[in-house]
Amino acid sequence: MSTLTMGLADARNNFSRVTAEVNRTGRPVAVLKNNEPRVVIQHAAVPTDAVDVAVDFMEKYADVFKELTK
Repeated sequence: MSTLTMGLADARNNFSRVTAEVNRTGRPVAVLKNNEPRVVIQHAAVPTDAVDVAVDFMEKYADVFKELTK
């Protein structure tokens, strides 16, 4: 699952929309300040079983795994 990014001002001005989108899609949003990630807004649900944790890990680092296979 890829992370969306947005600037701090946009996140502040559209916080309700951002949180609604995170809840709807489950995709986290990284908030940038001066083009550097500062915080991540993500759903508070914590995966409860090992398979969910493994799948989340694989999705989060899919780009790293692709690079390692080259």
